[in-house]
Amino acid sequence: MSGCRVIRVGVLGCSDIARRKFIPALLKSSQACCAALASRQPLKAASCVPPALSITPMTYQELVCSPGVDLVYVSLPNHLHEEWSIRALEQGKHVICEKPLGLSAASVTRMLDVADSHGRLLFENLMYLQHPQHTMVKALIDSGRIGKVLSLQSEFAFPGPLDGDFRLDLRQGGGAFHDMNRYPLSAARYFLTGKQHRFCQGTQVVREGLVLSLQAESCTESGETFSFLTAFGLTYRSFYRISAERGCIAVERAYTTPADMENRIAVTIDGRDESFSVPPSDHFLNTVDFVCGLIRSGDWQREHQRARDVAELAGIFYDNCREIKG
Repeated sequence: MSGCRVIRVGVLGCSDIARRKFIPALLKSSQACCAALASRQPLKAASCVPPALSITPMTYQELVCSPGVDLVYVSLPNHLHEEWSIRALEQGKHVICEKPLGLSAASVTRMLDVADSHGRLLFENLMYLQHPQHTMVKALIDSGRIGKVLSLQSEFAFPGPLDGDFRLDLRQGGGAFHDMNRYPLSAARYFLTGKQHRFCQGTQVVREGLVLSLQAESCTESGETFSFLTAFGLTYRSFYRISAERGCIAVERAYTTPADMENRIAVTIDGRDESFSVPPSDHFLNTVDFVCGLIRSGDWQREHQRARDVAELAGIFYDNCREIKG
C-alpha cells in the first residue's frame, strides 16, 4: 500500500458506536476516509451515511469484497465478530473489530491465525488506550517515582442496557463480561509488569445464562494484585486506580473520556498531591490514525500479541468465577 494514499474504510454495521463515534472520527481524519457502509437494515444504513458523503449502502458480503475498501471496521453484535472479521481478512482487507474480538480465546486465535496467514492487521478496538492520559500514567510508573506497583483496581459499569439491546441476548454474545471485560483486562496488560495471572477469587451473577456482573481478583508472577468489576444495572463508573510503594494514581472516566473533556489525573507521591490535568483528546480519531500508521508500517505484531494475551486473560476469569443466580 502506498505510504501517502488515504486508507479507504468500509463500516460493517450501523451500531450506536459506529454512528456516534467512529464515523465522525473518520470524517475528521487526514489518514482515512469513509468509503463504504453496510447494514442489513436499509433505513438504518441510510441514517448512518453522513450528509457530506455520497455512499450507497451495501450488503455485508459486497463490502468485504469491494475493491474500493482497504480496511473494514466490524461493528456488529458480538457473535458475528469472528465470522465477518475472517471473511474480510480472507478478501485481503485489514480489520478493526469492536470489543470483544472473539467470545473465547480459541475464537481469537482462529481470527489472528487468519490475519497472520494473509499478512493483514486485525486490530481489537481498544480505542481508550490511544488517549494520551494513559501514556502519561505509564510514563509516571516507568519513571519509578511512585515505586513498585502493588495493585491495579478497576470498575466499569452502567445502569442499562435497555430491553431489546443485543447485549442482553445470550445468543448474540451478550452479557456484561463480554461487553466490558476488554477495558480492565487490557489496562492490566498495559500497566502491570507481570503477564502471567493466577486466579485468586471471583463471582459472576448470572440470569438465564447471561452474565449481569463479574467481579474477580488475580495475582501476577511479579507480586501485583489485579481486581476488577464489570456490571450491568449499577450506577455509572469507569475508573482505574494504581497503588504503589510510594504513591497512587487514580483516573476517572478512564475508558470513556469525552473528546472535549480535560481530565484530571489524581496522583499522590510520598504524601504530596502531584495531580495534573490532561488536555482534551479524541481517542477515536487517535485510534483511526494509529491504525493507519500500523498498516503503512506493516509493524502490527505487537497488537496481535496483545489481543491474544487479553483473550487468554478473559478466559481465566470467565472459566473460574463462581456462579451466583441473579
